[in-house]
Amino acid sequence: MYQPQIIPVTCPLCGRRFGAQIQDIVDVGKDPEAKTKLLRGKINVATCPQCGYGGILNVPFVYHDPTKELLLCFLPPELNLSGDDQHKLVGDLTNRIIGSLAPEERKGYLLQPKIFFSLQGLMDEIAQAEGISKEMLEARKAKLNLIQRFLDATSDDVLRILVRQHDDELDYEFFYLLSSYIETAKAEGQEDRARRLLGLREKLLEFSSLGRAGRLQREVAEALEKGMTQEEFLEKVLECQSDTEVEAVIAVGRPMLDYQFFRSLTSKIEAYEKEGDTGQAQRLKNLRTRIVEIRDKLDAETRTILKEKADLLAEILKSEDFEEMLREHVEEIDDAFFAVLSINIEEAEAQGEKKEVRKLKRIADIAFELLQETAPKPIKFINELMQAQYPRETKKMLEDNAELVDDELLMTMDWIIQSLNQRGDKKVAQRLREVREQARAMLKAYSF
Repeated sequence: MYQPQIIPVTCPLCGRRFGAQIQDIVDVGKDPEAKTKLLRGKINVATCPQCGYGGILNVPFVYHDPTKELLLCFLPPELNLSGDDQHKLVGDLTNRIIGSLAPEERKGYLLQPKIFFSLQGLMDEIAQAEGISKEMLEARKAKLNLIQRFLDATSDDVLRILVRQHDDELDYEFFYLLSSYIETAKAEGQEDRARRLLGLREKLLEFSSLGRAGRLQREVAEALEKGMTQEEFLEKVLECQSDTEVEAVIAVGRPMLDYQFFRSLTSKIEAYEKEGDTGQAQRLKNLRTRIVEIRDKLDAETRTILKEKADLLAEILKSEDFEEMLREHVEEIDDAFFAVLSINIEEAEAQGEKKEVRKLKRIADIAFELLQETAPKPIKFINELMQAQYPRETKKMLEDNAELVDDELLMTMDWIIQSLNQRGDKKVAQRLREVREQARAMLKAYSF
């Protein structure tokens, strides 16, 4: 491990002079966490002990990732180094890295370091080496800038206007990024920023089409569980105020879209035409066309996904090492995969193929264990809650893990409940909803 250095720094705000710790070599091979620290702006940072002002220091350093064969050097333009000085500095840093490696680890890329005069350019290079394209980086930056614009809004009225202007950009990826920002702020002890971001997310969910669609989808899912009639479902569709809301309601109520549903909708169109209200009749005709488009799209996506999961399962069954193959495809293991797996187990059992049943069940066990290993902490906790006895054991688990009970956990539960309802697991969805109510009540009690 390379030793950090201490350099003198003068605070630009209050003039206080103090020593700051810097790293001129960031080596992922020696410190695997260094990459994350660098990308999060946690390396070569100074904070004034007198006034608290802080920021990233413009100091040269070299970044080394042996697995990606990356050797990148950052030279701040403010240093105004001559060509000879640049070569000497880069050579010294590179030689220190080469000297720390075993002979068999010394490869040709170490002799050709890539030089950057922009810190952001260096970080983009690291991200692209991880498979993140330039377009993806630009899209992410745009979303981060939008989050900051929302945070800077001087009032709820201004925020509503901004949301209307950028409503189509507030997609699931945006809210996922916002949630990641909240978790990062919490982990780094930035409680005030975390509270501001949480408050922003609540308002965005209230003001945005996606947020309204989510609330409407939950309402419809709960109503369907309680025996919502087809006529009531149609009325909910007719009440939708945006295409996003229509998509959300149709997604959760796809089984309702049978002949009788469209017959009822057509009857309403004919009634408006009979009354001479051509505007409303045309609106419902357009809606009917859109519903058919959404239904067909959902069905096509379902068929495609199920085929992909069936092909994956066939590939796993052919392999000699189920665990190795599942680890290679762990990101593809989801509800659809388990649904295909369940169907195959039922078919094998019906045909008396005991050996095939054992193999399929073994795959299911390994897949579940892998998901438990790789799942984010809230997902792991929810899985543990679902295996506990309700209400006594779940209540105790929530109390023992109070630090995990937050708005993020409730939102994750909401998404899982929606997913369970969509695939017809209403009993499991209801059980999770009961546990969610326990968590919500506990969070509410702790907030006073």
